[in-house]
Amino acid sequence: MGNLHLAMGIDSVIRIIPLPQIHRSGDKLLGIATYEGREVLVIDLYKRIYGKESQISKGFLVIFAGRQSWYGITIASLPNVQDVPLSLLQPVPPEYRDRDTLGIASHMMQVSIRKSEQLQTVFLLDGELLLKMAS
Repeated sequence: MGNLHLAMGIDSVIRIIPLPQIHRSGDKLLGIATYEGREVLVIDLYKRIYGKESQISKGFLVIFAGRQSWYGITIASLPNVQDVPLSLLQPVPPEYRDRDTLGIASHMMQVSIRKSEQLQTVFLLDGELLLKMAS
């Protein structure tokens, strides 16, 4: 997303679908979409991080499960799926997480996103922090 590499635990992902119509009123971080007859609360993560709406017209919606509802975040292209050893995960220090605009990542790791590339810093999104942001 932009110049940030973000990740989400695969166990929380329900489905990745082509970007549906998202209904939103005004300049809000939240919108709503429908998938399989269920409402999905869509969090504009790009706007949360960069302060402006993304201009994604064709992309994907990553749907993940919360405690009581389904939530989604929009992405421009299909994500990479990669098995990362737990030993590579390092907690994001609370001092950094609380002061940085990201604020929604629990861990970070150094991984090669594409086989021919150098290691990149990837932030693991914390589902609970995303849900608090949506509240």
